[in-house]
Amino acid sequence: MLAWHAWLIAALLLLLLELLSLGFFALALGLAALVAMSAALLGLGATVQWFVFALAAGLLAPGLKWLFRRYAPSRRTSFLAGEGQRQEGEITQLETGEYRLRFEGDLFMVRSASNAPLIVGARVKICRFDGITAIID
Repeated sequence: MLAWHAWLIAALLLLLLELLSLGFFALALGLAALVAMSAALLGLGATVQWFVFALAAGLLAPGLKWLFRRYAPSRRTSFLAGEGQRQEGEITQLETGEYRLRFEGDLFMVRSASNAPLIVGARVKICRFDGITAIID
């Protein structure tokens, strides 16, 4: 097995590991392994390949974190963490006839705490979430 094969395998494993949501750390290491693979393809020695990997990982890990926070900041608050302060959503109806609550661009199953009828287009206050179901007033 050539060195670049090992770097490619390591990169693929790390990129697959990123699917477990490790917060871009495995992604940075996977990309760094691809950079090290490039060094191996250029015929550089093992010491240089490890140095390139370490340097790339050191630059990519904080860089990716910074890019993610800058261009994809989370605006969602967590009701479970007590951060929700009387937020509102809009009742919509699917083609199947089921009702959903549109909240921050996502659709959630919805249930009224008081068994009041759901009115399409109405803005309602969210009491809490029960799993993935929004409970409204």
